[in-house]
Amino acid sequence: MCKILVVSDVHGRLRDLRWVLAHETADAMFYLGDGLYDLNAALEMCKPPIPYPIYRVAGNCDVNYSEPSEGLAPFGGVLFFYTHGHHYGVKMGSERLAESAGERGADVALFGHTHRRELVRGVGTAATVFNPGSLRDGGSYGVITIKDGHCEFSWKRVPAL
Repeated sequence: MCKILVVSDVHGRLRDLRWVLAHETADAMFYLGDGLYDLNAALEMCKPPIPYPIYRVAGNCDVNYSEPSEGLAPFGGVLFFYTHGHHYGVKMGSERLAESAGERGADVALFGHTHRRELVRGVGTAATVFNPGSLRDGGSYGVITIKDGHCEFSWKRVPAL
């Protein structure tokens, strides 16, 4: 079994991001942009360092960062396409993103940008699109559990501190 965290759109909610990093265990994290400054600051404060890889992309508000705008990563027999989403017009729907992910052979497309939690199966040629929501707006982040090549998607919220 593999557990993956999905975080997006922190926009200055460093406290909430630090809570996720301190209280969640995982095999990996996808960080979907708009708050790379926050991620870097939170990681500097982590003692001991985070023991899992963090796959990150730049969002539309991360203008001074050299991270790519998208990527592909395999976990537990599932290929993930991850991006912030602004280059795919996700505020108007996730069809374009799903199609692009499917063209790359991805099983799941991960995105942020809209600040809304979303899970849609069977869009375009990608099996699933998933948005964790926003840590800033609602304290929401995603958790994906992979067992025998099948994904279970859920959302969690950072507790009121």
